[in-house]
Amino acid sequence: MRRSLWCVIAVAALVLEFQGCSLLGGGGGGGGTGGGSASSFTGGFATVRKDDRNLFLTDERDVNSPVQLTSTGGVSMPSFSRDGRQVVFARKAGTDSELLLVPVTGGTPSTLVRSSPTQQNLRTPVFSPDGQRIAFAYDENATSSSVGVVNVDGSGFRKLIGGGALAYASPSWFPDGASLLVSAGNAGLTQTQVERVDVATGNPTSITNTLGAEVLSIASRIVVSPDGQRAVFDGRVSSGVTRIFVLDLGTKVTTRQRTPASGAVNDSAPSWVSSSSFVFSSDEGGNDQAYRQALGSMNATLAVPLAIEPAYVASSPGTVAPDAGVDGGP
Repeated sequence: MRRSLWCVIAVAALVLEFQGCSLLGGGGGGGGTGGGSASSFTGGFATVRKDDRNLFLTDERDVNSPVQLTSTGGVSMPSFSRDGRQVVFARKAGTDSELLLVPVTGGTPSTLVRSSPTQQNLRTPVFSPDGQRIAFAYDENATSSSVGVVNVDGSGFRKLIGGGALAYASPSWFPDGASLLVSAGNAGLTQTQVERVDVATGNPTSITNTLGAEVLSIASRIVVSPDGQRAVFDGRVSSGVTRIFVLDLGTKVTTRQRTPASGAVNDSAPSWVSSSSFVFSSDEGGNDQAYRQALGSMNATLAVPLAIEPAYVASSPGTVAPDAGVDGGP
């Protein structure tokens, strides 16, 4: 009788694996779907599933075998360390929020920072190029947001900028690691400006306060390219939807990158794959998926099915740029 019972359990487990299901352990860690495993990840994408807001890892060698890294939900905007060994992400539960780290090999995520009365809605964490610090946005008061920096062990938090008449968000590290690209706007209003902030001093330098005639505001994030020459962002347009734009940081010229067939489509949450290509989310066709596109091509190809807010790290450690998928977020 006991042997028969174990046979039934074994068959059921095989059926679950075949159907792409997974049984997750406690603490929000580990587990796989579609036959992949976290330990075999060599490079690719970290994404979020819109239906359950969990974190998934997808090796670009097999985009149909994602691995689930969390099970508690509430996840947003993951970001890889430059060496591709860790992912940092934000998680929200009710009014509480926190930043967490998880190895790409899987396991229970560790908490980096938790929200407090003066640090609410922690979001868009991004690794510095050397992997030693994480920049992120948070709300300091009811109307204004700020950008702070913390060490990867959770120590040494320092507010960098914000909390006053100008609200700051979407930090993204420049390749030199000495400064951040951030979005800015009048407190309580939309993000309509782009600034460069010195990490040592917190002093901002304006890059532009004009995003182009078509763009009303930055919707979720703006990210510096690996060569530091451009920034990709999702801009809200007059119809209310979001489109992907690239800002040349030298000429200050903004260029739309795609025009979906349906005007109701939202393209959002872009990040860089290389200096000449990027990845983004889109709900085109009624599905939320991640798409990859060459700079200026106007045509995108499917990168990861059923995925939003994509981050990317190259297969060969050391070749990925600081913000390539991401060291950049809102």
